[in-house]
Amino acid sequence: MNQTNEIKRVLFPGVKDGDTFTVAGMEFIKFPATAAGTPVVAKNIVFRSEFGHNNHLAESCVLEKMKAEVLPKIVEALGEENVLLFKTDLTTLDGLTPYEALESKISLPTLDFYRANVDIFDRHKVCGWWWLATPESARPHDAPEWTLCVAPSGCFNYYYYGGDRGVRPFLLFESSIFGSSEE
Repeated sequence: MNQTNEIKRVLFPGVKDGDTFTVAGMEFIKFPATAAGTPVVAKNIVFRSEFGHNNHLAESCVLEKMKAEVLPKIVEALGEENVLLFKTDLTTLDGLTPYEALESKISLPTLDFYRANVDIFDRHKVCGWWWLATPESARPHDAPEWTLCVAPSGCFNYYYYGGDRGVRPFLLFESSIFGSSEE
């Protein structure tokens, strides 16, 4: 084997889509892998917070707090190479694209991701409303005040960005840390 190739370690063998696993004292749900990596979302609300001073995730206090308090623990536990950079689509619920996609190693799930994986989310409901990355709207005649969130029942709605809601961080992990389906 070439010495410049690093050996990838399987850290979570046998974790299937929809299963949970623990990293840095936090429980996460594994979602189906994509070509970019394996998406994971915190099983429980990690902290509660107002969204920010508007509905733009890139400018939010939620993102700042996740980057300061959650991401370093995950990176320390898994290694920088296993926590991948990805883009979060910030298209509004009404289809507007005033915000560029957010490039980060930590984010919130989008409404599209939630809808595509509602069966997995339904198996892991939480007590309390929690934020999504998707803004409700950003029309010029509207103040960008509303951000989508999910109820304990699994329904989604929008809520004022200054309100207090739960935060379930979304990350993208290197797929090899889960091993292969045969392991």
